[in-house]
Amino acid sequence: RRYILRPQAVEIFFANVNEVFMSFEGGVKMRDKFYSKLRNLNCPMLKTMSKSLVPRQVFSKLKITDLWRRRKISNFEYLMRLNLLAGRSFNDITQYPVFPWVLADYTSDTIDLSDPAVYRDLTKPIGALNQDRLDGLLERFHDMDGFDENYKFLYGSHY
Repeated sequence: RRYILRPQAVEIFFANVNEVFMSFEGGVKMRDKFYSKLRNLNCPMLKTMSKSLVPRQVFSKLKITDLWRRRKISNFEYLMRLNLLAGRSFNDITQYPVFPWVLADYTSDTIDLSDPAVYRDLTKPIGALNQDRLDGLLERFHDMDGFDENYKFLYGSHY
């Protein structure tokens, strides 16, 4: 795990839904040493843990998308698991979980969730929903004349 954008932490999740987040001031070396000792303990739940920490392999093995498609887990649970696999955590504000902005109506006192008009158009990024906002982002993008094409961006932050 990362903590304050540095790869120096471990987050342990327990079956009772509790968790422990540890940041090692000694950085990657200390974190990896702790992780290695943890893996060598004779704990049954740790033995079932994937040997690979490659996110794509872990994601594939967990079959999260399949569970979601078969409605075995909720949309919220699916997004939370994706956030956790992406290294996001409630324990670090710089890596806080993110969720899609799906509603378009934030002004009505009540909304009918069966009405398609209350949902935003998910075929467009959030910055393209309002033409004025999109025009401003595109203008900024094109004004980055001194930047290499690989470093130009539309969105400076997801907040």
